[in-house]
Amino acid sequence: MLGNKGGRMDWGLCIATLVLLGIGIVLVYSSSFAVAQTNFGSADFFLLRQLSRALLALVAFMVFINVDYRIWSKYSGVLLVVAVVLLIYVLTQSDSAAVKGAKRWMTLFGVRFQVSDFARMALILFLAKKLGNCSSVDFSDWRSLIPHYVCIGVICGLILLGPDFSTTMIILIVAFGMIFMAGAKVKHLLVTLVLTLPLAVIVALAQPYRVRRLASFKDTGYQVFQSLIGLGRGGVFGTGLGRGEQKYFFLPEPHTDFIITVLGEEFGFVGIIAVFMIFAFIVYRGFSISLNAPDRTGQLAAFGFTLVIAVYVLVHSSVAIGLVPPTGVPMPFLSYGGMSLIFTMSGMGILLNISSKVNSETRRVPAVPEQKRKKARA
Repeated sequence: MLGNKGGRMDWGLCIATLVLLGIGIVLVYSSSFAVAQTNFGSADFFLLRQLSRALLALVAFMVFINVDYRIWSKYSGVLLVVAVVLLIYVLTQSDSAAVKGAKRWMTLFGVRFQVSDFARMALILFLAKKLGNCSSVDFSDWRSLIPHYVCIGVICGLILLGPDFSTTMIILIVAFGMIFMAGAKVKHLLVTLVLTLPLAVIVALAQPYRVRRLASFKDTGYQVFQSLIGLGRGGVFGTGLGRGEQKYFFLPEPHTDFIITVLGEEFGFVGIIAVFMIFAFIVYRGFSISLNAPDRTGQLAAFGFTLVIAVYVLVHSSVAIGLVPPTGVPMPFLSYGGMSLIFTMSGMGILLNISSKVNSETRRVPAVPEQKRKKARA
């Protein structure tokens, strides 16, 4: 299924991704069987759904590995328009379609998914294409960044209306990271940050539930307290797979928002370090692929998809130990969530496709003769 790209792509990154996928399936079952048995009458409810989504994710993974990333970049504008339309659609749904008061999901072919996952992927591809086109961006003039700010603002504004403050902030971090890597001046980005920071504070405090989260965070709220108990019980080597206690209705959403706590309780400090080392390897390889990509579009796309993984891991872990207020951010590959997993695996497929170009096209670039190099320097 990998075709002639299989021998050239980054196999270490591919194996690390599949290992995390397998670990995630095990953790989803261990963390969810009590909730599944109580709420749905079957301990395998979440496991079976996660397995089916994992198979779809593997199919998407293979497709994106084998399709040249330049094709997705070529149609990134269309993908972004589709993302905007879908975001507007979910906001205009009836209140009956809302989940816990939030309008973030839609159902397609019987599968419910969070539209912001698709929008994030479309925005990364769009920014990589536009920022990679040096002729359309003059980084010495901040006004050339305005069209990109508008695109980012539209996507983030629609997601924020969901409301989904945490996803909005993560997308902003990734988008501005890509703009910085593309060559934007630090002073321009700092001015933008200074101008938008007061707005972000106002938005964060506009909803009562966000104020309550901040208050509970200050006093170590119930969720974080239970998470710390679970991590403490795990000790160095953990209590053993399936033997954790915090998932028995002490932790809210243990199979999604606090999956890292279940990992720490059942596999201990050693288990957490092992998983973090795999994530660190993925981030390292992703940034290496970005540095060596054959064109700027590939560089920025690889950087964007890698940064997404890094930020999600950092935020999810920080919530579990009380460094940031609870946000409901999933852990990539590990947390339950079918379509989120599919879009994450799709992004990794694009990253691996770029890696195949790193190992093939860069070798075909002819060396520049020494005389020509001297003339160029002159």
